[in-house]
Amino acid sequence: MTRDLILLGALLASPLVPPALAQVAPAPTPPTFAVEVENIYVDAFVSQRGVPLTGLAALDFELKDNGVPQRLELVAADTQPLLAVLTFDMSNSLAGGKIASLRAASQALLNALRPEDEATLFCFTDDVHWLAAPTTDKASLGLALAKLQPGGGTAIMDALYAALTLPSTRSRSLVVLFTDGADNASWLDWRQIQKVAERSNAVIHVVGLKPPQLVAPGETADFGIRSVPVESPTALDFEAPWGLRQIAELTGGRYWEAESLDRLKTAFAAIAEAMGKRYVLRYVPENVKRPGWHKIELKLRGKKGDVHTRTGYWVPDR
Repeated sequence: MTRDLILLGALLASPLVPPALAQVAPAPTPPTFAVEVENIYVDAFVSQRGVPLTGLAALDFELKDNGVPQRLELVAADTQPLLAVLTFDMSNSLAGGKIASLRAASQALLNALRPEDEATLFCFTDDVHWLAAPTTDKASLGLALAKLQPGGGTAIMDALYAALTLPSTRSRSLVVLFTDGADNASWLDWRQIQKVAERSNAVIHVVGLKPPQLVAPGETADFGIRSVPVESPTALDFEAPWGLRQIAELTGGRYWEAESLDRLKTAFAAIAEAMGKRYVLRYVPENVKRPGWHKIELKLRGKKGDVHTRTGYWVPDR
């Protein structure tokens, strides 16, 4: 029996079905990058010295699909509804002040969403629980957050798999995963989740809370939150932050490492800022084969700035 077969077909229910039942579940079909006919949509966040760069037009971007330049169109971001998938660690270590800080930070993120945007809530310990279906009623999410109580282990990768595959939407997805520790309960590893993430249309942001003595050395990222240096996978005492960073950056998101409870709200605010000032680019692929993996290279033309976007998308062979 391979781990891929146990791949949490059990996640089709909430709470997570015990592994004994999961063993008979079929392996799930990997999700595919959302397209409308031949249109490809690419979310991008552009900053300059840590400050969002606004006012750009389609001609300010240059995009290559598998090395072939494409003609771009800029779509108004406010015409693209958003689904925020909140995915929160509720393990034993969240007891006390941590959970109160998490509630406050996540409420600030919910308040930043537009009325037409939806949100949904997962929490995880040893198991994964889907606590609220996608809804525009942000108040109901706040009530669900108020009821969360910590207890159990930490199944980070299983929870991220659920967040990427269970909510059904044609909107752009923003997955915000929070954790304060190492994964000690997942059936899946980060390499398996990376394959799922690259076939999704989600932008993933991960917020990790670490005690000061365990924070990896690195540069200060946008909005004053520390980022883990990609060159030093051993800088932390466990593999999860390294893998989570790879997954987040693959989708155009970030790994934010908050050094204190006070920084949690700053990290969540930074995510809301990034999604609120993103660019949505659209193009019809020309002179490239459709099925398979497509590498995306997006940069600015004639301007300076840091561009964060997904590294590619997958088209199934129909």
